[in-house]
Amino acid sequence: MARATLDSCPVCQRPLPDFRGWPAWCPACGWGLDPDTPTVAHTLAGLAGWWQRRMAGAQDAELRRLLADPALLARRHPRSAAVLAAAVGVHLVTLALLAAGVSVMTTGIVPVLKVFAGILAFGLVAVTFPLHRLRPSGAAKRGAAPATLAVAATLAKAVGVRAPARVRATSYADPPSAAPGRVLNVDVDRWELLGTRGRVALLAHELAHHNGHDPNRTLLVALAAETLDGWLALLRPDPHARRRRKRRVRVYGATIDAPAPNLHMAWTEFLLPIVVSPVYAVVVGLGWVLREFGSAAGLRAELYADALAAKVGGDVTELVDGELAEAAAAAGNTATPLAALPDAERERRRRLAVAAGTRFDASHPTYAARLEMLAAAPESSREAPVAVSDADLDAITRELVALRRPNE
Repeated sequence: MARATLDSCPVCQRPLPDFRGWPAWCPACGWGLDPDTPTVAHTLAGLAGWWQRRMAGAQDAELRRLLADPALLARRHPRSAAVLAAAVGVHLVTLALLAAGVSVMTTGIVPVLKVFAGILAFGLVAVTFPLHRLRPSGAAKRGAAPATLAVAATLAKAVGVRAPARVRATSYADPPSAAPGRVLNVDVDRWELLGTRGRVALLAHELAHHNGHDPNRTLLVALAAETLDGWLALLRPDPHARRRRKRRVRVYGATIDAPAPNLHMAWTEFLLPIVVSPVYAVVVGLGWVLREFGSAAGLRAELYADALAAKVGGDVTELVDGELAEAAAAAGNTATPLAALPDAERERRRRLAVAAGTRFDASHPTYAARLEMLAAAPESSREAPVAVSDADLDAITRELVALRRPNE
């Protein structure tokens, strides 16, 4: 419940601002902020928790390097080459499977073996490779979004990237996926919450990812990551197999579904994991490179996108406030535009996000890292704001709403 009727802080006795019905808190001593906020947004256990802590440590070390030398932001991360090389290796294996299937089917061996080899090779590709990613993305061309693409072209020139050819309206519940071509992804839910300079920051931030600094956003790496997920699902032992066997024995009895001991079957079950383990180790190793190396490269790219958005006059702090408001709306609260939020409430949300170590999603750095990097950016790096009229922004809003999917 809001405590906006208080005039002074009950702890330090300092005067409180007008919260306009929102929860009261003290900017001086922190009274009113959630005292149970954890230091990590969501702590996992076991191997997943170890990986989470490792990624958090790697990203924090990268942030310290960037704060010590902000000029590193404009450079591609040294590990980007390893990420791209690993992705190419994954796709070469897929192409080798296809070539092997075609080669065997064109030889003069027994037809039954031809059919079996073809089914095996093409089946492995169909199971592991995300063919659905190659479908048209459904992004709108200039005829459906002329104002959006015109403003995007102006901002792209200021940011230093090629102008996008298509635009796709997304939402918090429908995050964008990698697609071929220069596609501008705009979160409509966030757009409707932002003000003028926040919308400019949103467009500039998304356009900044077209400079190739983030290998994770390329279609090459996205397809490789999903291909590795397919191989892991294929090679990983079924965790529910033992449970199903116990259930069958409990329901039907031990003699119905349990075959007599067989030496050949026992040796097969013993040797199969040994044969599969090298392939599994290679898949895990490539996945390690894509995710660990890609995490550091993605962190730098996201912070660089924030820096470019601020450089052309976008209000990145407002963009962060919009993401926090969008996350609050996704949690079941009312979506409130930033214009209707008092400055004290926006600051309260930022402080809670920093204390909790939250982030927009797994591909973004924490809000604490983004705000710290923005505070450290020199004013000399800012340029004259790119002129975008309110009429253009209103036209973009109409186009994005029209492009939004009916079920959103």
